[in-house]
Amino acid sequence: MLTIVAAVEKEVFLFLDFLKNPKTFPLGKRQFYQGKLFKQEVVIAITGIGVVNATYTLTLLAEYLSLDFVFLTGCAGAFPQTGLNIGDIAIATTEIWAEAGAYTDSGWHSLEEINLPLHQQDKKQFYNVFEVPKTAKKIFPLISNFLPKGVGYKKGPFLTVSATTGNQERLYILKRRFPEAICENMEGAAVAQICTIYNLPWFECRGISNLTGEYDKNKWNINLATKHSQLMLINIIEEIGLWKP
Repeated sequence: MLTIVAAVEKEVFLFLDFLKNPKTFPLGKRQFYQGKLFKQEVVIAITGIGVVNATYTLTLLAEYLSLDFVFLTGCAGAFPQTGLNIGDIAIATTEIWAEAGAYTDSGWHSLEEINLPLHQQDKKQFYNVFEVPKTAKKIFPLISNFLPKGVGYKKGPFLTVSATTGNQERLYILKRRFPEAICENMEGAAVAQICTIYNLPWFECRGISNLTGEYDKNKWNINLATKHSQLMLINIIEEIGLWKP
């Protein structure tokens, strides 16, 4: 079954409109939507904001349903000088736990630097970084075919944070620590880690709602960001069938 995961309803409203024969069902403390998008049987999960909500919700699905592929969507804040503008789409190549590690007198050290893996699988240890699996990377060369008209995109590492970056000091710290990162969000690394634990291929795209480094919600456009991200995923789901392993 294809799974679509997002933090809030605004990030899946188009999917719900397109869903055929929709029904809801409970698992744990969550309600889920199920139906068909084109020829694909899908379940849609609205997790709530943050990594705990995302972890809880996706774990419920992975434990009780037979999942084949996970799409994570929503909005994100882009880092300046990445070429991403509000309304553009960011595609994750990796998800990074931006704050996990150790703060010492010599500065911040990653989980790998302090030898504290988050997960081990087939003798491979996972620290801060979870890479998009090969199955999902097959979508990368086709992205331009699925973009809404006039919308730009960029692939790169995503950072998962617990607090949005609304000042220049915090922005400088993150860009110095992760110079290749293109945007930040609040759920992605949790979803990537759970998918890794359950051997689920995952693909993440997010519409850019704002630029980081300034906290001025008057300059945000969440509606545009979430609309564009959903339109692209709808095009992908309609056109290509790689959701069975």
